[in-house]
Amino acid sequence: MPRRRNSVPPLRLDRFIPYRLSVLAAKVSQRLAREYAEAVGLQLPEARVMTVLGSFSPVSSNAVVQHTSMDKATVSRAIVRLLHLGLVTRTPDPRDRRLLILNFTPKGRRAYTKLTHTAREWESWFVDGLTAADRARLMRALARLTDRLGNRAAAKTRQAASRAAISA
Repeated sequence: MPRRRNSVPPLRLDRFIPYRLSVLAAKVSQRLAREYAEAVGLQLPEARVMTVLGSFSPVSSNAVVQHTSMDKATVSRAIVRLLHLGLVTRTPDPRDRRLLILNFTPKGRRAYTKLTHTAREWESWFVDGLTAADRARLMRALARLTDRLGNRAAAKTRQAASRAAISA
């Protein structure tokens, strides 16, 4: 059968970087979820909230959403479970009473220490096959790709604002 003149070649998923990153991210998340569950009994969203809190505490739930790219409902459910487990506290922000600020309890700080240890051990195992130079290149490439997405989103927002202003 003759090949159509305007046929589009198939997308090679094994060479399509967004697909490969998506599959890798899903596998990493699945493995980390098991590690965190075994180490401290937390599900992945809860562990992500804990790691953001460990890096930026005290922090609001809105900031957790921004730092993790998880949706608000997932973050809210994770916070409720962490509160129930006695790992975090939630208090009104004295400057803006609409915001609720999260912080560790002593039990939460201990769980975070264990979580951090688990995460570092897993990362060490995961990148063990890479040289230090490979790791440095990977981190630079990931940073450039992340920046590119951020810059594109900002450019699209500016374009949309410009179009709206022109049509007004």
